[in-house]
Amino acid sequence: MDFQHLPPTEKLRIGQDLAVPALVLRVRPYRDSDIIAHMLTPSLGKISAIARHARGSRKRFPSSLDLFDRGTVRIVRERNGALGIKEFTPSHSLQKLRGDLDKLILASLLCEAFDLILQEDSAEDSTQTFEVLDLALNAVDEATELKGALRAVYLALVSLTQQGGITNLGSSAPGTRALAQLLDAIEAFCEKRLMTRSSLAPILKRIAAG
Repeated sequence: MDFQHLPPTEKLRIGQDLAVPALVLRVRPYRDSDIIAHMLTPSLGKISAIARHARGSRKRFPSSLDLFDRGTVRIVRERNGALGIKEFTPSHSLQKLRGDLDKLILASLLCEAFDLILQEDSAEDSTQTFEVLDLALNAVDEATELKGALRAVYLALVSLTQQGGITNLGSSAPGTRALAQLLDAIEAFCEKRLMTRSSLAPILKRIAAG
């Protein structure tokens, strides 16, 4: 295979490391103290990497590598060929969002959708996708009313589905029906249900009632 056409992370040789901006899309525990993090980066696209002893090292992982974290990740190619995380330095962690259940649900829906649709180790530049998600999460965090947070989620999902060639609702006005169409299209494309979607209904009812 032509080295120039390998996915970006495949060009990392064993022992080489690289620092890149990253947004944490999903995390899951692994063994006693490790974490596997699924992250979106501008230059490498979506990647998965193991953070060894992350649950016991506050020096290397000050935020414990949590969902929604935005910062700089230093990845390394391990001897077994897997990607490892040497350290993660957060730049901000969206504290307002974490303290508001409605915002937490909306942000979780965003990250779940991006995680489902985006493929790992894509050779395509992901700068725009990264910026869309980053701006949307910050908009949800800073929103003073629920409608504003929901609008940020809708616009980000419109951008994501358009880029992925899934659907085109760019001319549709933001609303509960348009959002439902977007989520239906995402689930049909991925052949998988969005787990966070079931928590969205009460939020939409409160918005409609208000």
